[in-house]
Amino acid sequence: MYDPAVAEWVAAETAMLLSAHAAGVPVLGVCFGGQLLAAAHGGSVVRAETSEIGWYTLEFSDLVGPGPWFQWHFDRWVLPPGAREIARTANASQAFLLGTTMAVQFHPELDRGLLEVWLDEDRDGAVVAHGLDVDELRAVTDREAAVVPARIDALVRGFCSDARRGDT
Repeated sequence: MYDPAVAEWVAAETAMLLSAHAAGVPVLGVCFGGQLLAAAHGGSVVRAETSEIGWYTLEFSDLVGPGPWFQWHFDRWVLPPGAREIARTANASQAFLLGTTMAVQFHPELDRGLLEVWLDEDRDGAVVAHGLDVDELRAVTDREAAVVPARIDALVRGFCSDARRGDT
């Protein structure tokens, strides 16, 4: 992690992730969890040149469909050695596999309720600074609500299938 304060408080979590990986336990990290996995396995996390907020279509593999998937992050990872990138945007890697470990930078769990929480907590005005219209973000989230569960199901099923094999 490029922020020493963050690296210090996640040391125990990082050790736990490495232990789980060494034991062959499947681990799925979402957004910050994915960044932790990248750093734990020898990659790095850096400030992104371009932040990503909103719904993005991904360049993808069979495991991670194109989406769109919801993004809200200002950092990106550099892949750890041996990891296989399985999704990306023009700006950054969005998912990787490393044995029984999978990391995603996007937020498959996002629904309208969670979006509202994040919008309420956006005290710095990141959404507006990113050039987004809050009402349009809500509208797209509402439109995607019907298809997101099937995307999540496919993602988790794919992860579980690959994790059993330990594919990279």
